[in-house]
Amino acid sequence: MAHMTDKKEILLNLRERLDHNPIGLPEDLNVYEILSILFTDEEARLASSFPLHPTTLEQLETITQTPGAYLKKLLESMLKKGLVLESKKKGKSSYILSMALVGFFEFIFMRTNQALPMKKLAELIHEYRLGTKFTEELFNPATPRARALAYEKILPKTEILTFEFATELVQEAGRGALTKCYCRHETYHLDQACGYPIDDICISLGNASDFLVERGFARRASITEIMEKLGLSKELGLMHTCDNVKHNVAFICNCCGCCCCFLAGITKHRLPYAVATTNYIATINNDSCNECAECIGRCQIGAISFLEGHTKPAVDANYCLGCGACSSFCNQKAILMEKRKKQIIPPSNMSELFKRLRHDRGKVNKLD
Repeated sequence: MAHMTDKKEILLNLRERLDHNPIGLPEDLNVYEILSILFTDEEARLASSFPLHPTTLEQLETITQTPGAYLKKLLESMLKKGLVLESKKKGKSSYILSMALVGFFEFIFMRTNQALPMKKLAELIHEYRLGTKFTEELFNPATPRARALAYEKILPKTEILTFEFATELVQEAGRGALTKCYCRHETYHLDQACGYPIDDICISLGNASDFLVERGFARRASITEIMEKLGLSKELGLMHTCDNVKHNVAFICNCCGCCCCFLAGITKHRLPYAVATTNYIATINNDSCNECAECIGRCQIGAISFLEGHTKPAVDANYCLGCGACSSFCNQKAILMEKRKKQIIPPSNMSELFKRLRHDRGKVNKLD
């Protein structure tokens, strides 16, 4: 009985620590079962001791009063599961506790792991992720975690901002990797596969790609191959989303509205602020529209529909993310991408984004 009490206390402390992350892990149905599957007791104790900032092995030794050799063994196990992230500078490693999302919820499904009960985890994480408390945590109205990217060829040629284009972000990073789509791999284990690609479709860039490749979550890909994947995604009508930053983007996902965890904020919860928009919005020219409704089927978030009593489709300005997929597939060229009245400028980098996320969720000065 004492062992069960200790286990419960360990998981309570772990969840509380994870809840201090920029996007936390609120207490709700399934969360403790998820943590008990992913973390051993020793890993959970170590994770509960992690500060918010990157930490060296020597610093962890001091914090936990634990021998370095034992800590190193635990860290290696946690790195394999994506529970901890590692960065290297001048050959010196620093470690930081992974968030749930974007974090170990994703890493679990970036590869097939026979050592974990994947179907059970898919069920638990899916239910938890769509629950009220985590939805409120992930989709804060002030600063979205992710933003949409625009299809390039359908935009006007004036005043284009390079941070809005996937190809520009890839070129800026200079290197990248391809991995499974976490969201579609999760729904695959729920027997809800949609038919869009799962393997080698999501893109990681820069330092993030280095970590994922080294730890087996992704495979290194050339810039040419990554560009080809972006082209394939456009052909399929998938929506490009990425970190809500201008520079040093870590991921570009090619998303479907049926599976994507970020687009679910719109498709399942109808939250217009779930994903940051591009600086464009779709506008339909009724004179050119032939009412084929191709745009309705192509919109991944259901932002285009026939309004009652109207024969022409209409764009819901509250939900349109300005990705341009509808315009790209309109044979009549009846959909234009117009500049929004208010310019959308994302945070400059991940550090600024995380500061905003923590501030918006009332986590400033906690565990600093």
